Amino acid sequence: MDDLTGRKFGKLTVIEKTEKIKNGSIVWKCKCDCGGTICASTRDLSQGRVKSCGCLRKERYNLIGQKFGRLTVLKSESCGSHRTFLCQCECGNKVSVRGDSLKRGKTVSCGCLKRNGEKAGQLERGRNLNDHTSLIFYKGTVSKNNTTGFNGISLIKGKYRATIGYKNKTYYLISDSNIEIAKDVRKEADEAIKNGTFEEWIGQLKRSRNEKKYY
Repeated sequence: MDDLTGRKFGKLTVIEKTEKIKNGSIVWKCKCDCGGTICASTRDLSQGRVKSCGCLRKERYNLIGQKFGRLTVLKSESCGSHRTFLCQCECGNKVSVRGDSLKRGKTVSCGCLKRNGEKAGQLERGRNLNDHTSLIFYKGTVSKNNTTGFNGISLIKGKYRATIGYKNKTYYLISDSNIEIAKDVRKEADEAIKNGTFEEWIGQLKRSRNEKKYY
């Protein structure tokens, strides 16, 4: 039998042998670096099953002050198999989250990321919540169904047609064999919407192109 007295296993130092036997293995009294004591068998110590008095587990689950995504852990709220923590989100909201959800990356915000994602999806479909005005240009994204690489421009019968949505209406801006011309007109329309001058801009476009149907 090996005498483990004085040997170190993780944070545990073996103090003395006890009279106990666990599953045919001698049980030793150990002192932890944190000051606590625990009894552990030769098998558990040598196989690394026991490395502390239990403080290591507590340290691993002390998430206070740690950040997970947009959440910063403020305090522990409950213990047990489903331990929860009160977290502060970057948006200012507070939310209770299970520790395992934080550590596994399942929860990274109070829910604002999902809400923002839903809003972004609406923008990517070229309309906002109020008047279906096209805002996709401002995000710099391109619809997956777009074949020209530029939002609001489609290739129809060999010509590039520029369109834009504004207040529940689709405006056909121009149709030209040169995509750069179509892009320039579409950009002007986007800027006009952004600046709140679209109605004036589209009126000027109609007047300047009264000989051709560009809208």
